[in-house]
Amino acid sequence: MDKAALKNGYVQKAVKWIEKKGYAEIKADLEGHEAPKSFTKSSTQELVQPDLTARSLGRKFYFEVALKTDNTRPVITKWKLLSQLAAMKDGKLIVFAPHGHRSFAEKIILNHRINAQIVSLRAN
Repeated sequence: MDKAALKNGYVQKAVKWIEKKGYAEIKADLEGHEAPKSFTKSSTQELVQPDLTARSLGRKFYFEVALKTDNTRPVITKWKLLSQLAAMKDGKLIVFAPHGHRSFAEKIILNHRINAQIVSLRAN
């Protein structure tokens, strides 16, 4: 299974978790959902799009699925941006960590002081 298909499966599981928790206006880059708004990084003109977004009690939440990678710089940059955006909208960045990827996510969040909550995502 390629990395895109693997991430897509985890995003679907994350949507179910978000729905169970009662979030509204869920946006995901999946069939049947509106895609989350993307942002353009001014220095490189690169697009940055969260995996998922949702609202709860008028607050905006950004969600990411953490998958291990050797090239961590884009992940760090993206999570820092999403964390700042969430803070501006009185929300939070929540990082879903599938089994085997949690320590990767924890290291990035701790080492780079990213304000995020980690949620374990089960494979079942």
